[in-house]
Amino acid sequence: MEHLAFGTQRLVHLDLKGAPPKVSYFEKLFPFIKDIGATGILLEWEDTFPYTKELIQIGGLSVSAQANGAPYSLEEAHQILELAADCNLTVIPLVQTFGHMEFVLKHEQWRGLREVEAYPSSMCPSNSETMPLVRSLIKQIVAFHPNIQYLHIGGDEIWHMGICHACQKRVQTSKYGKAALYLDHITEVAQYIKDNYPNIKIIIWDDMLRNIDLNILQEYYIGNLVEPMIWHYNSSDTFQLGGALWEKYINIFNNVWAATAYKGATSSCQLIPVVRYHISNHEAWLAELGMHGGKIMNFRGVILTGWSRFDHYATLCELLPCGVPSLCLCLKTWLDGGYTQYMHDIVGKLLGYEENSFPNVDIVQPKPCLPLPHLSFPGWQVFVGIEWLANLRLRYKNIINSDQILTWLNSWQVANNYTNPMQIDAILPVIAELLIEVTSIENYMKVNLDQLYFNHTIEELIGTLITPVKQHLRQIKADCETQLTFGCRVRGYKKLDL
Repeated sequence: MEHLAFGTQRLVHLDLKGAPPKVSYFEKLFPFIKDIGATGILLEWEDTFPYTKELIQIGGLSVSAQANGAPYSLEEAHQILELAADCNLTVIPLVQTFGHMEFVLKHEQWRGLREVEAYPSSMCPSNSETMPLVRSLIKQIVAFHPNIQYLHIGGDEIWHMGICHACQKRVQTSKYGKAALYLDHITEVAQYIKDNYPNIKIIIWDDMLRNIDLNILQEYYIGNLVEPMIWHYNSSDTFQLGGALWEKYINIFNNVWAATAYKGATSSCQLIPVVRYHISNHEAWLAELGMHGGKIMNFRGVILTGWSRFDHYATLCELLPCGVPSLCLCLKTWLDGGYTQYMHDIVGKLLGYEENSFPNVDIVQPKPCLPLPHLSFPGWQVFVGIEWLANLRLRYKNIINSDQILTWLNSWQVANNYTNPMQIDAILPVIAELLIEVTSIENYMKVNLDQLYFNHTIEELIGTLITPVKQHLRQIKADCETQLTFGCRVRGYKKLDL
């Protein structure tokens, strides 16, 4: 495994379609990830990139794009690349060219390019305007990135393909059906890049290739055009790629990449990464490459992915600062060839934890107590705030689903003013205390999120994670107070005759 783990690329994926940080955060993050062993960045701009000219509706320079939260100006985007260069971090931009196109197809201007009119996820490869759009996206991304060596063109999870009338006709008349539809588009995109930017190497996600027969892939000469990034995010107990996949790929490709996950691959609304799961994913990958790595002519390296949303419209999952401890442990696991307690303790010190205070990776949900710990990695204040919030939300769910609430303060009882004041007297202070704490968290998060994020991200986080809890607690508190007043006025407290 040593020839695979060392001397190859170790890129950290930055998924900017969810909670893109301010440039000032990258000033701290890039030196940090360089120090822990990263060699570069896979930069997924999506609609945070400041597209211009015919694409101005997508990027951060148009009024509508700014209103939708596209944050980076041309100057700021250049600063991000300069900060990476200062740390000798390779930047590989990722631009989607087939699926996951919501950031473009949501706009009325390109609505007609959808494969399914109601769904903005996948483009129709048979539409005559699709390739002009793809070429425009590629031109602007390539022109913006100096000394670009690699370009990632996505190509994964094409949920809807061969559905429109034109594509159906092509599928029915083609020798290879939907496989041809996919490969025709991908090879056209890749050939455009080869013809116009011959020094750029092209990367695609591999999932759409897995079920295409070897002879079809060979007939399309796909191995001469692209390098597959084999992604698999499962933990070791369900990790499965298998020898057949490797046998197929080594007959087609000279160069391959691996893609693991340090966050954003468990639950679509996860707040804190399940660290043990992600470490296990990296250990499984090391074992997989240990078995099949010798068959690979050139293993380029690993990309540690960190998804911020499962798609453009999904809610946010783990914030980038919340993923830093997991990233450190996963990258260290990769470099060391496995996870150990000794390595865990070293990472804990790096992150700023006091001796023996870095939580064990088997703890699914850390439960910090006030005062919050003072750590040292970029964005740690947001991390401990989200831990605090996650702990409170767990207690909130336990309380509102408790026997006490369901038995003595359910909606029917409140609607019919049929409650027991003795029980309400016990419930009210618990709710009031929780309401005070959620307000404290909200104030803490607003202050610390403002250091890292733009207003649209802060509004989304508060509106998604805190406001509904606060509103519900206020309603329960009001119901309690109303029921106590009603109980005293109507039922009364009968004075005992002594």
